[in-house]
Parts: sequence; structure tokens; C-alpha cells
Amino acid sequence: MRRNVLSILFALNATLLVLLIVSFPFVRAGTSEYAILQVSLVLIILTFVGIVIAARRGWSMYEP
Repeated sequence: MRRNVLSILFALNATLLVLLIVSFPFVRAGTSEYAILQVSLVLIILTFVGIVIAARRGWSMYEP
């Protein structure tokens, strides 16, 4: 059975995004953890947008 890599990446990004949103209220502003959280959030959102664009254009990448 071949799995679509885009669907796996989408599920992984959605999971990481939910975990970051849940942990956001527990991090104090001005700390290094807050900076790491913000950078991670931006990277995950950019990856999420890239996956959506690739899926809308019909790009299909399958696992071997």
C-alpha cells in the first residue's frame, strides 16, 4: 500500500500546531522558550501553507 506523503506531513503539522497552541499560554513572554515557540510556530505554519498549495496544485508524492 502506498501512502501519500502530503497527507502524512499534513497530519504531522496539524498535530504539532495543536501542541504548540496548547503550550502557548504556559510560556512567559521574554524567555528563550517563548522565542523558540514563536519560531517553531512560524515554520510549522509556512510548512502547512506549502502543503496546502502543493495539494491544491495536484502535486502527488508517494512513499516507495
